[in-house]
Amino acid sequence: MSDELDFTGRRRRRIITAASAGNFAEWYDWGVYGVVATIIAEKFFPSGNAALALLNTYAVFALGYLARPFGGIVFGRIGDRLGRRRALSLTILFTCFGTALMGVLPTYAQIGVAAPVLLLVCRLAQSMGAGGEYASAISFVFEHSAPRRRARNVATLVATTFIGIMVGSVLARLLSSVMTPAAYDTYGWRILFLLGLPFAAFGVYLRSRVEESPEFEALQRARSEATRVATPLRDALRRHWGAMLVFVVCTASYALISTTVTSYLTTFLTSTAHLSKDDAYTATIGSNVFVLVGTLVMGVVCDRFGLRRTFVAGGLVTAVLTVPALALAATGTGGAFAGAAAIGLCKGLLALPALLAISQIFPTAVRVTAGALAYNVAQSVFGGTGPIIGVWLDQQTGGPYGLAFYLAALALVTTVVAACARRVFDVRHDESAQSGSAAAVQR
Repeated sequence: MSDELDFTGRRRRRIITAASAGNFAEWYDWGVYGVVATIIAEKFFPSGNAALALLNTYAVFALGYLARPFGGIVFGRIGDRLGRRRALSLTILFTCFGTALMGVLPTYAQIGVAAPVLLLVCRLAQSMGAGGEYASAISFVFEHSAPRRRARNVATLVATTFIGIMVGSVLARLLSSVMTPAAYDTYGWRILFLLGLPFAAFGVYLRSRVEESPEFEALQRARSEATRVATPLRDALRRHWGAMLVFVVCTASYALISTTVTSYLTTFLTSTAHLSKDDAYTATIGSNVFVLVGTLVMGVVCDRFGLRRTFVAGGLVTAVLTVPALALAATGTGGAFAGAAAIGLCKGLLALPALLAISQIFPTAVRVTAGALAYNVAQSVFGGTGPIIGVWLDQQTGGPYGLAFYLAALALVTTVVAACARRVFDVRHDESAQSGSAAAVQR
């Protein structure tokens, strides 16, 4: 693809902003759910056993992830057959309405066991939209970019979406500060979820004003001359299952560290490090600042050294730093801030290669389907279970070391597999987009 397809200035901001809108909402919800997990445990589950209620809260979180691979299949098919922009407009609606509905649910005290059931339904709807969101948005930016800047452009997209996590933590921190504890406990937390509605309206508006990606338009022209109907799911599973499997294994550590920082860190800091709720919110915000820094740095590194080497570097640093970072975070206020910053940096180092790989290792014809399905399988198996495994391991070990060693082991697997998978990570599908797209349709 020629450099003329690279975007700068106003057009670049418009494309990335439109692609970021749904991802911002997705991660905003993930951040809010994590920082108010203890309140959700009180409101939606029987009282009397706080630890069990918290485990149930994260069990609902984990079950919600079951909808992500299904969402990846549904919206991946839409993205690969009807266009990236069409998929993006639909995913943001599912994501944001699922988030907003959680803000109006009745509690366990009001309707009994129906309360956690409804909470799960909302999580499933939200997760289904999220399942197609990331792959569609990353492919959209990836295909609008010239090869020499693809990692940096995707890094900007990813960093922008992580701001959603920070906004969730910042708003929770502000509301808990300006409202009385009783008011925040009664309805303040609901405001955080209801903000999903304006996010949906704003995102749909932005995405309606951008053009389809050049690579997908080339693919559509090739398909118009072909005799076969596009079958992205079948083609992905038949021809690219090996790359999808490598992707799942390599991104397991990112899936786990993602939910560790996003949806478990605040609970960890309050229950294990014994920080106040406000200090835990602040430390989580600081952690996400380092996520942004790590992501943007790795965008530059990846454009220079390549995807595979960047993956290896991120996995190795995470394997080394995870245990001391979480151990430090459990030592008190100062250690909590330093440990949270270190684990946030590790997430940023893994985020860029993991998310860039969604688009780079798969051809245009199956890019969203293959990337979304593989990414969401990893997120479901390793990410969705992360918080509940974290709570259980820390209860069993009496400290942070169970989860820390689990994460370090997955990061080491990332390092080894990425180093060996040259045929997957060093491939470039974009350099003959039009001819490759036509071949993919006609085979």
